Amino acid sequence: MTAGDLSTSAHGNRPHASAHRPLFIAAGTWAIVVIVLSQWGPVPDPVAPGLSWHAHEMLFGFAATGFAAYALTAMASWAGPGWLSRRGLVWVMAAWVVSRLAALAGAGDGGWLFLGASAAFMTVVSVILIHAAMRARQRRGAILALFACGLTLGQVALLWGLIPPRLPLLLFALLLSMVGGRIVAAFTWNRVGQDASGHARARAARWLGLVSAAALAAILLMGATQEAGELTAGLLLLASMLEMGRLALWQFRAVRRDGLLLMLHLAYAWLPIGLALVALVRLGLLPISETDALHALAAGAVACAIYAVAARAVARRGEHLRPAVVDLVGFGLLWVAAVARVFPLEGAIWQAAAPMLWVAGWGLFLCRHGAALRQPAPRPVFSGPKHPRRTSGR
Repeated sequence: MTAGDLSTSAHGNRPHASAHRPLFIAAGTWAIVVIVLSQWGPVPDPVAPGLSWHAHEMLFGFAATGFAAYALTAMASWAGPGWLSRRGLVWVMAAWVVSRLAALAGAGDGGWLFLGASAAFMTVVSVILIHAAMRARQRRGAILALFACGLTLGQVALLWGLIPPRLPLLLFALLLSMVGGRIVAAFTWNRVGQDASGHARARAARWLGLVSAAALAAILLMGATQEAGELTAGLLLLASMLEMGRLALWQFRAVRRDGLLLMLHLAYAWLPIGLALVALVRLGLLPISETDALHALAAGAVACAIYAVAARAVARRGEHLRPAVVDLVGFGLLWVAAVARVFPLEGAIWQAAAPMLWVAGWGLFLCRHGAALRQPAPRPVFSGPKHPRRTSGR
C-alpha cells in the first residue's frame, strides 16, 4: 500500500469520499462501547502494562477518530477535493477495525505485530495527511499532518511505557488550542463580521492563542511528569488564563443566538477549565483527584468539541447551517455528563449519572448521523455562508 493508494490528486479520476460520515459514526459508536464495557460489561485486559484499555481507547479509539474525521474532511479545503479516494477510505476504516481489535486482544508479549496493529489507524491517517500536505504545500495541512504524526508516535511511546497516559491527552489539549481555537475563531468571525474593534479583538485573541500553545508545548517537552510539579502547574495556569481571555474576546450577542456556534464555545470553555483544574490539583488546592481533573479535558473539551464540530456536518438547511433540537439535546447531555464525571458527588444516582448521560448523548449523535447517511453529503461540510463584513463608520 502506498500513499497513492490512499489518496489521489484533485485532478485524479477516482471519486472522492466523505470521510466524516463513517469516521464520526465510528467515533460515536466507540464512545459508547468503551463506557459500556468499562462500566457494565466485562472490562478488557490492559492494552499494555500500566495502561488500561479504557484510557487507551478513549484517546486513540475515540478522540483520535474524531480528529481524523475532521482532518481528512477539512483536507478538501486546503488540498482540493479528491485527495481521499473511496478505496483510500476503505483502507482507513479497515485500519481502524484492525487497531480496535488489537486493543481488545491486549498487549500479549508487546511484540511488533501488536504494536503495528494498534497504531495502524493513526499511521494510515498520518500517511494521507503527510502526502496531501507535501503535494499541496499548505501550512494548515502541515499542522494537521504534524499533529497526526505526534499522535501516532505518542501512541507507540505510550504502548511501550515510555510516557505517562496524561501526555497524549495534553497533546490533544494543544491540538484544541491550535486547531480547535482556529476553528472557533473562524466560525465566530464569519458569523458576526468584523468592524475595527472586531479586528483588534481578533488580533489579540490570536496572540493569546500563540502564547497558550507555547506554554502547552513547553509542558509536553518537559514530559508532563508529576515531578515537574510547580513549574508545570504554573504553565497550566498560564495557558488556562490565556485561553479564558481568548474565549472572552470571541463573545458576541450573535454567538448566543447561533446554536452551532454556541456549542463550539461551550465545548471550548472546557479547555481553560480543564487546564486550571489539573494545575490546582497538582498544587493541592482542590479535593478532587488528578484523574477527575484530566476528565475535564477528555470528557469535557475533547469529547464536546468532537460533538460540536460533527453537528455542523448534519446541520445544513439550504445555504445555512442550523442545528436540530436533537443536536442541542445530545450536546447538552454530553456537557452535563462531563460535569458529573469531573465533580463526583456522593450517592448512587449521581455516580451513575455520568456514564448514563454520556451513552444517551452519543446515542442521539448516532441516530442523527445515521439518518444523514440517506442524504447527499454536504459541500462544504462544516462551513456556512459568511456574514457580510461590517466596517466602522458605515
